[in-house]
Amino acid sequence: MTTRPRVVILGGGIGGIKAAQQLANQPVDVLIIDHNNYQVFQPLLYQVATSMLSTDEVVYPIRAFFKKAANVDFMLAEVNGIQPEAKVVKTSHGDVAYDYLIIALGSTPNFFGNQEVERNALPLKTLQDSIRIRSHLLSVFEAAAAETDPEKHKALLTFVFVGAGPIGVEGAGGVSELIYDVLQKEFHHIDFNEVSIHLIGADKCVLGMMPEKLRTEALHVLQKKHIEVQCSMLVTGYDGETLSYRPMSAPKDAPRSTIKTKTVVWSAGVRPVNCLNGFECEKDRGKRLLIENTIQLQGYDDIFAVGDCSSFTPAGEQRPLPTLAPVALAEGQLAAKNILHTLRGEPLEHLHYKSKGVMAIIGNKEAVMAAGPLRGRGFLAWSAWLWIHLLTKAGFHSNITVTFKWLFNYLSGARLGRLITRPELPGLPEALRNTAEKAVPTDDKQVSKAS
Repeated sequence: MTTRPRVVILGGGIGGIKAAQQLANQPVDVLIIDHNNYQVFQPLLYQVATSMLSTDEVVYPIRAFFKKAANVDFMLAEVNGIQPEAKVVKTSHGDVAYDYLIIALGSTPNFFGNQEVERNALPLKTLQDSIRIRSHLLSVFEAAAAETDPEKHKALLTFVFVGAGPIGVEGAGGVSELIYDVLQKEFHHIDFNEVSIHLIGADKCVLGMMPEKLRTEALHVLQKKHIEVQCSMLVTGYDGETLSYRPMSAPKDAPRSTIKTKTVVWSAGVRPVNCLNGFECEKDRGKRLLIENTIQLQGYDDIFAVGDCSSFTPAGEQRPLPTLAPVALAEGQLAAKNILHTLRGEPLEHLHYKSKGVMAIIGNKEAVMAAGPLRGRGFLAWSAWLWIHLLTKAGFHSNITVTFKWLFNYLSGARLGRLITRPELPGLPEALRNTAEKAVPTDDKQVSKAS
């Protein structure tokens, strides 16, 4: 009996799942390894964090993708390392051998070595992050309603987003709408003139990948939503009470500006996951794995890398392809195709990625988009953003509920998911922290325990 080639895919994100779908029902055995049993649709995580969507509406079970593909299997495990000389992946369930390997492990927040910020800021990268931020946002308003000290009261009502890319812009816009369209109607004894929302970025402008006219429009919309924007700024510290920052051009010993706040959401960059640190291969300055235009890892014929953990700079370009979902999809599909080409003795295909454009939603009926010569803003761009994300996201049933909630929010501005499921967050009043897990809805409780 002939043993079929085994393809191991590390990571059940967009790129890894796309590769597995391309290999489904082909003459190979496929094993997907991930520490979660679901795929997260990361572009919508901020909508969980701002109470618009629930957790089950932004995830999809990995095994459900392959109900009709008997050659695709899944393992729930942590990836601890890769030994290419032995063609083995080290996991929490032991060694897993492979004939071909696709690394699609995504990325993790990059705090650029600032351990104090890493300990105290709130990243927005995983499903658990979005649940934590949602609970934190709602909890600080509950705490502010009972706080009598003016300085502590002001700090509770001050919110800072670090990172002026799509995640920071969309998150800040979503929080503004949650506060001024929903919570302002419910917290009758809070003076909402004391609320302040800040967006701080190291780049020279918000949404740097956008044309200048759309960047200006995005800035105008953010300001209209009561968000103070400061660009070309470097965050130097956050101890859970005080955020410090300085201009990027200022010397290291220059005086710092400070903001007293209990809420700092971090979206200022990403880096490869820790298990790739010891993997010896060619990497770029950001420690991402360098790949050829065939998606093969440089120096390896049997290892491919796709998505956020990989780095490929097209000929004639100055920068590598961005860490966006369309790039991961294209790379995942081509990696699988080239494995099949190799098995058939056929020439490998090369990646010719053409950007499908960029877009960012800033709130209800507010968005900006650029796709080739097309430019859009306002309601048109907002509608396109919703439609494209529905087409990309997996799960027919959840797409129905997501569409309903988006429509409901458009008509009424309501946020249906205002649940505090993690009130044990540090820095909150003891009375709040002691109520942890007493009234957790079933879906969120299971998600928290599965992480």
